[in-house]
Amino acid sequence: MNVMRVKGDYMKQYASIFNDVLGPVMSGPSSSHTAASVRVGKLVSQIRPENLKRFLVEFDKDGSLAPSYRESWVDVGLAAGIQGMLPDDRRLQEALALLKDQGIDMEIRIGSFPGDHPNTYRMTLEGESETVRATALSVGGGMVELIGVNGFDVSITGGFYETLIFTHCSSEMISLVQGGELGSLIPLRHQIDIQYDESRKTGFYVIRTEEALDEETREDLEAMPVVERVFFLEPVLPVTSQLEPTVPFLTAEELLEMTEDEDLEIWQAAVRYESDRGGMSAEETVEKMRRLADIMQESLDSGLAGTEYEKRILGAQSLYLGDPQKRMRLVPDDLTNEIIRSVSALMEVKSSMGIFVAAPTGGSCGCVTGTILAVANHLKLPREQVIKALFAAGIIGVFLAERATFAAELAGCQAECGSGSGMAAAGLVQLMGGTAEEACNAASMALQNVFGLTCDPVAMGVEAPCLGKNVMSGVNALTCANMAMAGFDPVVPLDQTIDAFNEVGRMIPVELRYTGLAGLTCTQASREAEKKL
Repeated sequence: MNVMRVKGDYMKQYASIFNDVLGPVMSGPSSSHTAASVRVGKLVSQIRPENLKRFLVEFDKDGSLAPSYRESWVDVGLAAGIQGMLPDDRRLQEALALLKDQGIDMEIRIGSFPGDHPNTYRMTLEGESETVRATALSVGGGMVELIGVNGFDVSITGGFYETLIFTHCSSEMISLVQGGELGSLIPLRHQIDIQYDESRKTGFYVIRTEEALDEETREDLEAMPVVERVFFLEPVLPVTSQLEPTVPFLTAEELLEMTEDEDLEIWQAAVRYESDRGGMSAEETVEKMRRLADIMQESLDSGLAGTEYEKRILGAQSLYLGDPQKRMRLVPDDLTNEIIRSVSALMEVKSSMGIFVAAPTGGSCGCVTGTILAVANHLKLPREQVIKALFAAGIIGVFLAERATFAAELAGCQAECGSGSGMAAAGLVQLMGGTAEEACNAASMALQNVFGLTCDPVAMGVEAPCLGKNVMSGVNALTCANMAMAGFDPVVPLDQTIDAFNEVGRMIPVELRYTGLAGLTCTQASREAEKKL
């Protein structure tokens, strides 16, 4: 196919604390598999043909989705998303049955096709008289990208309103559109990406806006004589994107310069970053974090009360740490044991299909939330300090999202639990009133301690050894926070540590990056657990 791109240079979208780091609010085993699948399904639900009859999804046999899509609820997530659900919809478990009730046949097919990313979805949506083909990626932590629609390239990450226009078109028509004919119909600030397929004589236009087009504009676009089909896509992320985003800093070094120059705490710098990035006021930004903190505490409370779910490997073990008889036998360190208890309770909420916050991922959801809440609750600290600690953790996560990855499929479990440990360490420093420099030092030391952490879950279930790695990462965070506040030298600054962290993660063998090809996943115990599940 000879596709020519005429115009389409989009501004880079910087990582968001609420989109990329502390979120999504979700149900299911995995953010990169379950929540991302819901979002992929939600995006393609907006380009589905009328009277959808068949939904074919293909995974590469050598990728990460093929061996784990059942255990990680990828099929469930796609079924939910194609019906318009979001990752925290409590109907998620019923999504496959509900899709069948609508007369839509969904098929998962494992094949072999070239792709640069292990989490690649190839989808075909067939209606009575129309077929739409789309390709998407899950890029880690629940974030996704739609990269192809009907043979044309796109880059739709779910933060904008996107209008996709397919036309009968000639090169002369493209010249007219470039000259402003199409743009003159759009009353909002916008960007237009233009592509042209010479062989099909087909034009493709993507109009990206920060607000939804009004009904009159939609009708004008659909009425253009050359237009074959128009799709109107809405955002799927909690914080929408800006066409010309600005942020006050992008590195830890720049953050520390700003906090020193303006006498700010790290949480205040994080609020400034997220407010600028999302076009929100500081008050709106803090309120978003307050709601997230409330959900985190509700999840923890539900886990500590006990969870039940048949199809999981581990039961409600966090209850053991609340048993006075069992506690008598433990090494007497109440705070460490509270971290173990809280982290475990949150992992149990996840594995019982409860609602929780992926921070930064589903597989590592216990570390940041469990550690910060355990310390805050143990010391009876006010909720405002928890909110500040979450902002501190979140901005460290932004640096990781920008310079590394949260995807175990790309960099092993160090990308998930390891990242969570660095974030939690900074959060604990803020919780205890430490400085921005101490928070960055704590994060650097915590990350240094987890280089090379593999991802090889038993039965691909994101439970074991994930629980232990979450607990280990939380205790590592506590240790490094104390070391940093005591004045220990991290030796390597945070930015340099993250770069090395990313390099090492990418060097982990593919067999140990959530592919089910080596490690604990291939033990006899794992195979037996998989049969039971």
